[in-house]
Amino acid sequence: MRLRRTLAVSLVLVLLAAFGVRQVLRDDTPAPVKAVPAGSVTTTTAPAASRTTGTPSEEDGSSATETRPVDESSVPKRGNGKISVVSVPDAKESTSGRAVHYTVEVEGGLGVDTSQVAATVQSVLLDSRGWQRIDGIHFVNVSPAEAAKGAPVDIRVTLASPSLTDKLCAPLQTLSQVSCWNGERSVLNLRRWMLGDDSYGADVARYRMYQVNHEVGHGLGHQHRQCPQKGKRAPVMVQQTLSLGGCTPWPFPSGA
Repeated sequence: MRLRRTLAVSLVLVLLAAFGVRQVLRDDTPAPVKAVPAGSVTTTTAPAASRTTGTPSEEDGSSATETRPVDESSVPKRGNGKISVVSVPDAKESTSGRAVHYTVEVEGGLGVDTSQVAATVQSVLLDSRGWQRIDGIHFVNVSPAEAAKGAPVDIRVTLASPSLTDKLCAPLQTLSQVSCWNGERSVLNLRRWMLGDDSYGADVARYRMYQVNHEVGHGLGHQHRQCPQKGKRAPVMVQQTLSLGGCTPWPFPSGA
């Protein structure tokens, strides 16, 4: 399915069906949001996740697992609409800088290993090349139990089906294809999580690092950037899913 082979057809259909729509395929855009109607999304908590392997390598940003794209037919178009907070593995968290509280949340019915999702998101956020060092912050995970008690959350990193992504990202037009930042959610589209994108080739794990860092970056107040020079590493806030602009892909805030 690769994104660039489907976006052209999807875009034409949308423009014909909704002439004048201004926000078509603006993934990852921190624009003014419209609340999701009450009752359309249910948030619950889930059992604690276990420790998993396959976290990113410090040397090159690669991962030991899931580096091959799956077939599009294996990507569910929708889940059950219920978002659950999941636990991350035990890890030593930094204590310097401003605390940014986050949850990892997964829609039910996606058929994914939620413990692996949680471990991947956590490892990206705590990576030494990530936002903590760039922004002088430290990420603090909010557990399912704490979330159930109403603990404050700054950023909800949410893996959602293409269908729910469209709802959570509205009024942005994600067309079931791309991810976004909206409200307090970094919405990770399951389609991109499972398939990656042409910009990263078959390295789906590396694309996920970009996906998390880009959407969380919006939650921290960072705006889109352009490729600074052909052949250079792309800053993580470049919309790498749509175009590298002559840069090479790079999934971290530092090192570009």
